[in-house]
Amino acid sequence: MKTFVTGSTGFIGKYLVRALLGKNREVRCLVRRESAIEELKKAGAEIVVGDLLDKDSLKKAVQGIHVMYHLAGEVYTKRCGDFFTTNVLGTKNLLDASLSGTVEKIIHLSSIAAVGPNPDRNTLLTEETPCNPITTYGKSKYEGEQAALAYFHTFGLPVVCIRPPTVYGPGQPEILDSFFKNVYRQRILVAGEGTCLRSLCYIDNVIHGLMLAEENEKAKGKIFFIADEKVYTFNEILRTIAREEGVEFSEKHIGAWAGELSLATFQLLERVLKVSLMPLYAMGTMVINLGCDIAKAKNELGYYPHINLQEGVRRTIQSLHLSK
Repeated sequence: MKTFVTGSTGFIGKYLVRALLGKNREVRCLVRRESAIEELKKAGAEIVVGDLLDKDSLKKAVQGIHVMYHLAGEVYTKRCGDFFTTNVLGTKNLLDASLSGTVEKIIHLSSIAAVGPNPDRNTLLTEETPCNPITTYGKSKYEGEQAALAYFHTFGLPVVCIRPPTVYGPGQPEILDSFFKNVYRQRILVAGEGTCLRSLCYIDNVIHGLMLAEENEKAKGKIFFIADEKVYTFNEILRTIAREEGVEFSEKHIGAWAGELSLATFQLLERVLKVSLMPLYAMGTMVINLGCDIAKAKNELGYYPHINLQEGVRRTIQSLHLSK
């Protein structure tokens, strides 16, 4: 069974490719010409050079493929237009290329951002929650989801959409490394009381969920939240990181207005200047709730997140060499 992975050089992609190869799967990775591929080649993956915006390269790349994991996406760009170019148009190009092939299952990686914040603090997001994304990134992921599901309903393309929250663990993006390091250095300011809810997902948990979505035939045409078992408050996350780093830590709080102002400024810049500034959004998320319910994945996929926050944080800190 040949498996195709986009986004294979990214954080989640590298873990997924290793997991698939560990099950003796034939894995073909789509990479850009400038991508660092030595790790993938050494692991035994087949490398094909292409681009989500190059339809001809995609048609060649998916030939003979049975299972597809579409992880590639634009997350941290400052140009708002790039989100839609990659996350929507690129996704549609890949789906088009899959129509005439041998694909039996497509696992499409979306995001909790496609839904937007919780309606209220006492209501967790579910797959039935009406989507109201508040960022350009979230809107692009929502449109990518809708495109994938449209191909399922119109052409019978066997798509499953997975919505993780922030995924963390060893090898995580630099912005998350910086967060862990700033806790260690006690340079974190919390907007508001720190009681807003936040779902996270340790990298091993999300890989487990992705592969369960592939295995389950009844998952086709559905959306699933994949996250850690528990929903945390921002304070709980900070205190867990500090405790595992071995540092004395007390939260330094500023008014909720700082987070609200940051979020409003972020949205204004996106709307007027088409510029996305992640630091503003990061501060803004401290005053909104982003917690999801994973009951559907547990009931229908048999998903169970084996790594909790304490263990996930410990493993991440060990990789950063921060603990005292």
